[in-house]
Amino acid sequence: MDGKSQSVIKGKQVSQAIFDLAIAWNWEYDRDFVLQINNACLKSGLRPYLIHPFNLYETLQLLTEEKIKFRAFFDRASDTDYRFLELVQFSQEKEAFFVNHPERIKWIDDKVLIHMDFTLNNIPVPPTFIYYPTDERRAIMNKIKQIGVPFVVKPAHGVETGGLGVLLNARSVEDVCHWHRRHKDFIFLLQKQIIPCVMDKKPAWFRVFYILGKMPACWWDPLTHIYNVVTEAEVNKFNLNPLYEITEQIAKIYKLGFFSTEIAVEKGKDFTVVDYINDQCDMRKKSRFVDGVCDETVDLIAATLVEKMRRRLEA
Repeated sequence: MDGKSQSVIKGKQVSQAIFDLAIAWNWEYDRDFVLQINNACLKSGLRPYLIHPFNLYETLQLLTEEKIKFRAFFDRASDTDYRFLELVQFSQEKEAFFVNHPERIKWIDDKVLIHMDFTLNNIPVPPTFIYYPTDERRAIMNKIKQIGVPFVVKPAHGVETGGLGVLLNARSVEDVCHWHRRHKDFIFLLQKQIIPCVMDKKPAWFRVFYILGKMPACWWDPLTHIYNVVTEAEVNKFNLNPLYEITEQIAKIYKLGFFSTEIAVEKGKDFTVVDYINDQCDMRKKSRFVDGVCDETVDLIAATLVEKMRRRLEA
């Protein structure tokens, strides 16, 4: 494949450059991850195309004039920058393959709906109540009484990165009301606080990534935010297979190509999903940032993405 085709615009033939994987990005700390994928594409014989705010409008113009075309699209920008939405829509209309399709992403913004989906599909979640600002004080107190103190408060909508937007160790109706005034979401979830057991001197709290069929897992300390790779020996020693079974269940429900989920193990050895699904995973590396993802995990994610794209596009 020479990466070119011919299209016709107003009676004129136009040479069209075809790129295998377009990556839209706008977060400065995404640079290393995006460049790693870009380099892996080049080594695999794929043609990557990087889209950043500085070349966004030029790219839209080239697409409109049908001078370029994308076969696959990896969106890491439109959730925080509306300027990329036109690019996403255009790629949809041209039937590009999306790692995470925009129509499926819509369903994971509402944590209430996700909670219902998980419950219906027997995916273990913390005891949870929905809080509305119109709730009477007595009703809120009754909900708190049932889930116990301390508890967790999290907005039903929006993206929380690194736990921002989530109140841990809430203890009263006043805490809930204060958090509502601060974050202005209409609906909140009040959840039982899950206390992980200890495995090999580490809290049994995990972040599992899903990347087009592969599921690398990491220990993740909820206090220090430090990652460590889950080894095969640890999976066998601590019977951690439910981490992968639960993550695979989530993948089947939402059909996303790339996401992460947080799962904790309580003292009774019960696995519980504590942070349901995140489609914009922070891919900063541990070698550069103390709270970054393990280098080998990021490497596996980038390599898997490129290899799966290559196989798909060659099929």
